[in-house]
Amino acid sequence: MDKETYEKTVRRQRRDRTVTLACSICGEDDPTVIEFHHPFGRNNSDDTIPVCKNHHAKITQEQNKIPPKSRSSSASSHEKMGVALISIGALLKVISKTLIDLGHEVIRHE
Repeated sequence: MDKETYEKTVRRQRRDRTVTLACSICGEDDPTVIEFHHPFGRNNSDDTIPVCKNHHAKITQEQNKIPPKSRSSSASSHEKMGVALISIGALLKVISKTLIDLGHEVIRHE
């Protein structure tokens, strides 16, 4: 979602006093593409954040590089900590790229 569309969506939601789930990374608010991501891994926490399918796939791809044994509910506390760190790192990696791309776009349109 581009900046102008995002700003219009936010203004509309404020005006109509409606709350719509949106991707925590890009602001996409089409409910058909919003999924809930477990930032610490599904076996480590029930916490979730809304993300679009595209960003969810990118983050999950990194998480899937972790051996299944380390991601299981029977993993050691050290493995669970490692999974949490990798999961948060994967999320930050996607957010960082989005911020960098947005910064370049802002500079180009100045």
